[in-house]
Amino acid sequence: MFARQLRSSDGFIIFVVGMAVLSDMFLYSLIVPVLPYALSDRVGIAQRDVQRWNSILLGSFGGALMLGSCLIALGLSTLAIALTRHIVILLVARILSGLSTAVVCTVGYAILFDVVSSAKIGQALGIVSMSQSVGLLLGPALGGILYEYGGYFNTFIPAFVLIAIEIALRFLVVVKKRDISIKKEAQEPSEVSVLASGYSATPLYGTTLAPQKNLRPPDLEDDSEHPIKTASDQSSALNLSTSAYSPPTPSTAKTIHLLLTSPRILTALLALFVLNTILTAYDATIPIHIRNTFYLPATYASLLFLTVVFPFLISPLAGYIVDRHGPHVPATLGLLFLTPPVFIIQIVDSSFAVKNISPFMALGICLFLIGFGSAFCLPALMAEVSLVIESIEKEQPGCFGEKGVVAFGFGVMNFAFAGGFLAGPVLAGALVEGWGWRGMNTVLGIGGSGCVVAVAMITGGGRCRWLRKKTEGDGEC
Repeated sequence: MFARQLRSSDGFIIFVVGMAVLSDMFLYSLIVPVLPYALSDRVGIAQRDVQRWNSILLGSFGGALMLGSCLIALGLSTLAIALTRHIVILLVARILSGLSTAVVCTVGYAILFDVVSSAKIGQALGIVSMSQSVGLLLGPALGGILYEYGGYFNTFIPAFVLIAIEIALRFLVVVKKRDISIKKEAQEPSEVSVLASGYSATPLYGTTLAPQKNLRPPDLEDDSEHPIKTASDQSSALNLSTSAYSPPTPSTAKTIHLLLTSPRILTALLALFVLNTILTAYDATIPIHIRNTFYLPATYASLLFLTVVFPFLISPLAGYIVDRHGPHVPATLGLLFLTPPVFIIQIVDSSFAVKNISPFMALGICLFLIGFGSAFCLPALMAEVSLVIESIEKEQPGCFGEKGVVAFGFGVMNFAFAGGFLAGPVLAGALVEGWGWRGMNTVLGIGGSGCVVAVAMITGGGRCRWLRKKTEGDGEC
């Protein structure tokens, strides 16, 4: 009994989701510092084409992430990457890896939103986003070291271990089911109430039922407005006062329209897309930049990625701030922290000369600040999506149908995040080849600056009176 309670507890579910996301992100990023060297030394790609193929292979993960698959694909793709010497098999394996991760992210975040109360969702998302970011950035840090000292295949041993752990945890976890019962109020027999046992007093979605105060017996209503044709009509109308109200199920197009006409959701999705584009752009370019500019091996790329990892340890703190003060402040401050270093890092090249600061140290400082800002704004932006969905449901009960729209909402969020996985490497590769290292960082910095303005004005309800009025009740059913 105790074991089952532990396996279905909020803490264990958060841990399992966090581990699943960490594992998938780790497997994606493990090859990041290794890929440029493997393409030339193992696959035989010409040096001038390494940046292009490196960007294509990293970006293919994001394209597949928009579609979705299963855990089997993750294991097969990892094994294929570890064994192959052919560029086509590498490309297919990266796509399979992205397909698996799509399911993990969408289902995992939907489970969190379904299980964790709204008062604690920010902290839960902070923990999981920390796991996601640590996996995303720890992979390159460990991958380069293992490749340098253990060889190509040994680089993937931690990946196989994590897959085994992930499979075991998925068998252990027990996801709680909502137990919804309907009780008739003695004082107002025409109203219905929902008791969600094991959950917060206010259900998160799909169970908020509006009082049906206008459902009166037909003989008390105006016959001219509500004509009664048969006795069965009277019986049906009377039964409505004591039965559960089941909201209509809206069409998929209507649900999409309702979500994507919300300025707050659109802003959060745009910021998530830009944020992940910036992070994955450095995945695709940092290893090649330090090799071509400073002639450093993969180990140094791993050390640089570690500087981005450490700041994400504060993501739970950012989630706690979101729970206490809302997503506006951490999201805005996070973007303000990471945007200036994106502009500054462009001057760190072969001509960089600052007293007592080496180019390698300067890269590390800039990446640390980028990681620090990302650690603050990522959980805030993710919480913003869930909070807006909940707000719409409270103001317009049943507008998303009986089962709500959690998985769909997080599917849209995952789509935006995956778009960053695709756009980051591909855009970075094209910009570096066309405009160089400085041109790439200038474009990324402009994108970050635009997000700062949008998030500051809109996220959390906005700071302008006209915008607040529009965003507080986003959408109509």
